[in-house]
Amino acid sequence: MANLTRDRTETSPALFKALIEGVPEAIIVAAADGTIAYFNPASEKLLGYAPAEVIGRNIAMLVPQQPDRRADTMKWLERWAHEPDETQSRFLDLIAQTKTGKQMPVDVRVVERQIDGERRYLITFRDNTARRQEQAAFKEAHLRASRILQIAEDGIVSADATQTITFFNLKAEKMFGYRAEEILGRPLATLLPDRYRQRHSEEVARFGAGKIASRQMNERGHVVGLRKTGEEFPLEVAITKVSVGGAQTYTAHMRDITQRKRQEEKLKESERRFRAIFDHAFDAMGLLSPDGTVLEINRAGRLMTEGQSQLIGLPLWDLPWAGSDLEPDDAARQRLKNAIAEATKGESVRYTAELRRSDSDVRKIDISLTPVKDELGHVIYIVPEGRDVT
Repeated sequence: MANLTRDRTETSPALFKALIEGVPEAIIVAAADGTIAYFNPASEKLLGYAPAEVIGRNIAMLVPQQPDRRADTMKWLERWAHEPDETQSRFLDLIAQTKTGKQMPVDVRVVERQIDGERRYLITFRDNTARRQEQAAFKEAHLRASRILQIAEDGIVSADATQTITFFNLKAEKMFGYRAEEILGRPLATLLPDRYRQRHSEEVARFGAGKIASRQMNERGHVVGLRKTGEEFPLEVAITKVSVGGAQTYTAHMRDITQRKRQEEKLKESERRFRAIFDHAFDAMGLLSPDGTVLEINRAGRLMTEGQSQLIGLPLWDLPWAGSDLEPDDAARQRLKNAIAEATKGESVRYTAELRRSDSDVRKIDISLTPVKDELGHVIYIVPEGRDVT
């Protein structure tokens, strides 16, 4: 008896009425022709109508037909009510109109049921203004970011967790020679020579499994790209990973460093030529900072000194000039120091000094100090030269 009483209480009309009127979801019951038969309190609050103002009227007053939709509201609801249950679990986007005339985007669900032998549409709906605004803001931000990435100075390529290309900007098109529509959906390894593809795929996989969010690919060796034409070229690559909804995405920022490599090679060649001339010059030569500290000194310059002492980093006047430790010549050193001070002011200095080994062994050295200036006229180096003119 107790169970029967409880069952009747739990399924009583009063309980159903309390549920329908108490839920925060707006609920409308309409006949097959769209006539409104029920309008719960949540609907009153959301749309601003009292039940007496809408019951008996067509639902089209609440959801008027939109200019961009040919089918009227009832046809949309009828079609959606007959969709499979798994489809009905989704919301239908419609535009409702409040009593004040304000239009409001709403999420709508509808099912058809037989009530007292007649077809009825059970409709629930909710205001999705905030969600639409969020979606619009997200879409705008995504569009803005996409446009920025499209015109970026770096080549930008994105790939999914399977290393399939999903984004390819304009710079990447120019860099590799592919149009985006040609390369999207193809393996990321397409952009690399065959001999590097396996290793690169393994490195990307290890990077994806690691904790570091971004790194320079060049840290583990040079990166070589492959143009559509088959030409190989050097790349500088930074890679980042982002997980969205549990799916991992890789994005590579790439720069074609062909010109840089050429310039570096030219610089190395220039350095080799300079060294060949500098180190094998007949005259003693060096390079000083403006305060007279030795930065470079060639072989002929070292021959004018004694021993194997470290010369780089010492003031030029303090080098162990041959014979100086036999008979220190403070006056000669001071003269050299003063000459460097003059060169620091931007003046070229030239004079003849004596390098005395003994009273009978005196060498005459023609010394010149030439200042090197930057584009602003500031002295940044001094080039000393010495020639034995004995």
